[in-house]
Amino acid sequence: ALSLPALKDGVSRARLMTFFDVLGIIALCALLWAGFHLIAGYVAQRLPLDWLVSRPIIGASYGWERGGRCYEWLGIRVWKDHLPEAGGLLRDGFSKRRLASCEPDYLDRFARETSRAEFGHWLTWALALTFFLWTPVWMGVFMVVYGGLINVPFILIQRYNRARLRRLLAWAVRRSVRAG
Repeated sequence: ALSLPALKDGVSRARLMTFFDVLGIIALCALLWAGFHLIAGYVAQRLPLDWLVSRPIIGASYGWERGGRCYEWLGIRVWKDHLPEAGGLLRDGFSKRRLASCEPDYLDRFARETSRAEFGHWLTWALALTFFLWTPVWMGVFMVVYGGLINVPFILIQRYNRARLRRLLAWAVRRSVRAG
């Protein structure tokens, strides 16, 4: 049998090659995740907002969410502003970093744009399934779990903000009706 010479520290060249192979796979996966986020953002930006809002899961707020209050036990108020917000990066994008107005039309658009953002994160997570096409099953499972860990916080933020925005919108509409 042919044996590879050991390096100074006793590690064979074959083992060193495996280490670099793993680094290459990690780099490829990182590039793919970045690409998944860009693709999902692009697709979400191109879909009609009315269509997105009409989807039952991403367009609706449910009674069990209690106007967003159910997410507060997760400490969402503390950590949500520390995560990146990329809505304004794409052309015609909508930044959701800060509330710019309390006008009903703006609040309605903001609430609807949370559906777009939520869809983008669901799609990014779904793209993790493509890892099963070219990696071992254990790595596909790892990537799906990783995708959930990365995207679920953003999905929760969109659901939390949408419920709160709808409450604020109802208040703003009542105020504008009284004013005039």
